[in-house]
Amino acid sequence: MKFKSNQGFSLIELMVVVAIIGILSVVGVPKYQVFKARAVVAEANSNLAGIYTVQQAYFMDQDTYSTTLATVGFTTPTGSKYTYAVAAPTGGSIATGFVATASYVPSSKLASCSTVNSTPYDRRNVDHDKTLNGTGYVNGLAGC
Repeated sequence: MKFKSNQGFSLIELMVVVAIIGILSVVGVPKYQVFKARAVVAEANSNLAGIYTVQQAYFMDQDTYSTTLATVGFTTPTGSKYTYAVAAPTGGSIATGFVATASYVPSSKLASCSTVNSTPYDRRNVDHDKTLNGTGYVNGLAGC
């Protein structure tokens, strides 16, 4: 008498694997979205540091800061989630200082735990003293 060897997986084994994958996705997807949103904020901080550097170089040559980013050679990277602008500081002159702003106004939330109740959703600034700050929702991740 010969026994047939059973090959393959039982229904219980398949259900356990599907349950484990479901649990991992419930935990992993929101964490990934938060990670992705933080990367977007890091992009803005990095570009603002670049704007600060080119503005300081421009100041060394011209004894004034530039009012346009194109003049100092800064172009917004392709696919950037932020728009960048530069202006004179409040109550000051562009000859003595500047404030560069990165604004992100998404059409949807950055992460499943964040909210969309503010315009702009995330705004970061750097000035001539290299003071970096953000206003609006902290890191663009309110509720996380």
